Amino acid sequence: MGPIGKENQKKRKLLHNPEIEIDVSAPEPPSKKALRKAKKKAANVDMGDTAKSLKPRTPTDSEKPAEPQSASQKRSDYGIWIGNLGFAVTKDDLRRFFTSNCSFTDTTITRIHLPHGADRHGKAQNKGFAYVDFSNPKAVKEALELSEQLLSGRRVLIKEAKNFQGRPEKQEGGKDAHSAAASGRAPSKRLFVGNLGFDATKEILEQHFSKCGTVASVHLATFQDSGKCKGYAWVEFEDLSAAEAAVKGFKLVTEDDEDESEPEPESRKRSKPHKPRPKKVWVNQLLGRRMRIEFAEDATTRYNKRFGKNGEKSRSDATNGNEAELGDFEEDTGKDNARPSQTTRVKPAKPDYSRYDQSTVQKLSGAIVEARGKKTTFD
Repeated sequence: MGPIGKENQKKRKLLHNPEIEIDVSAPEPPSKKALRKAKKKAANVDMGDTAKSLKPRTPTDSEKPAEPQSASQKRSDYGIWIGNLGFAVTKDDLRRFFTSNCSFTDTTITRIHLPHGADRHGKAQNKGFAYVDFSNPKAVKEALELSEQLLSGRRVLIKEAKNFQGRPEKQEGGKDAHSAAASGRAPSKRLFVGNLGFDATKEILEQHFSKCGTVASVHLATFQDSGKCKGYAWVEFEDLSAAEAAVKGFKLVTEDDEDESEPEPESRKRSKPHKPRPKKVWVNQLLGRRMRIEFAEDATTRYNKRFGKNGEKSRSDATNGNEAELGDFEEDTGKDNARPSQTTRVKPAKPDYSRYDQSTVQKLSGAIVEARGKKTTFD
């Protein structure tokens, strides 16, 4: 190594400086926080003195048009609240929405307060609601009629600005009534289950829906050749509440209901009893498929509709068959309880194979034709 490296490797010698003397009786120096407060207080005093020395400035001509704008920002007694807005909706979109759908002009809108939310991907967004003020009550009435109309693909909710009620009340019965109305049938213990996989079986369905309650019976539609599921089935419960839970797609259970038999370990025991929290057990999916579950008709009602006297099956047979072959029921024979006689069908005519040769007729009809030829034998 060179001479420079050797010099760097040398250790520095400690200098023998005199010891530092500390005066314990001296006052404690101010902290950084106290210094910041003193500095801020001095700056406020300087700003106050400067403001007193300045005279009020008269507005210039360029600033005069700003007066109507500040006056228009005042809240009016005739205002509305509009919600369920898209986050990208602007004030211009709101003005265009009201002026295009109402009879009043743009000057009737005195104020639009659209609170800004957090920016997303560098774009400004609103919070999903706004307050709009008008100059007369007639405009408010017209604006309230636009509730549930589409604005940027969303149905807006409009109500008076001083109305702090929540959303409109739901239909009677809640989700159960909605599911019953969607299927068009009243709640019953029997359910129709669709969109099943071909590998579904009775045992799988019974075990799956047993989470809702006791399953009385399962009728699975299957193919005759393979015996696999056709994709739909009927499930009947013993209790109506279990069927309603299956239609909703889940059942609420508590932690105590999940496992009451197994004792809790001592390490997990708590000194204070805790309230059981409800938990949703979902039953709307089976074998990776989202099932279609709705209330079904009673089995007797369905059978009468399909195979009864005026059922769909009898009507379809009457319309699809030939009128000449089916005929009509015999007239009343004089007896009150006379039953209609069975209809006789005319046998269809045999197809005409005269234009084909004998070999072709044999292929088409499958009949056995006598061989016509000479038998040749060899010695």
